Amino acid sequence: IVIASASPYQRIVVTHGRSGYRLFLNGNLQFAERDEYRYHEALVHPAMSAHGAPKRVAVLGGGDGMAVREILKYPSVESVTLVELDPAMTRLFRTDPALVRLNAGALNDPRVHIVNTDAFQWLQEGGGGDSSAFDVIVVDFPDPTNFAIGKLYTNSFYALLEQRLSASGYAVVQTTSPLVARQSFWTVVQTVESVGLATAPYHVHVPSFGEWGFVI
Repeated sequence: IVIASASPYQRIVVTHGRSGYRLFLNGNLQFAERDEYRYHEALVHPAMSAHGAPKRVAVLGGGDGMAVREILKYPSVESVTLVELDPAMTRLFRTDPALVRLNAGALNDPRVHIVNTDAFQWLQEGGGGDSSAFDVIVVDFPDPTNFAIGKLYTNSFYALLEQRLSASGYAVVQTTSPLVARQSFWTVVQTVESVGLATAPYHVHVPSFGEWGFVI
């Protein structure tokens, strides 16, 4: 254990071993340095490349900055809004040298605007009061294991999300394991479809997690 802290929202633990750094939130593995690229590339690149030239991007969750790192690889990107509930997470991944190296300094990029608030509330309030929509929205929340997180997987949430997408926009949602939690995976897909959005579910193998699912 190289970092152990408790914020008002969660327990944050970072370990370092032979396979590099690993992040645990409330005891649950969030990423392992050796294969996080598989997860974050699968999360970000299909939606970003489907759009073609996204300028305005939002990331909901993902306070470690890994998804932002992948988004910033696109020269068309002018701004990234990162909405992360826990300021302890964004502070850690913006200042700790080892963690900054992992996300390639993404959270210190001048194009990135960090908002520490509840994503549901942020959407309800019109996405920070900015009337213009986003070309791509990346939704990278933990699995819905309690009510507080579960509300971020409801049709109410996806209806709000849809309002913040540009006409040619794409959203992508981390959707748990289609192998281990098959019913949960397809429930998320059906919930997204229930607000009138077209879906494209897909999955990728991440050794630290096994088979992992997403839906565009």
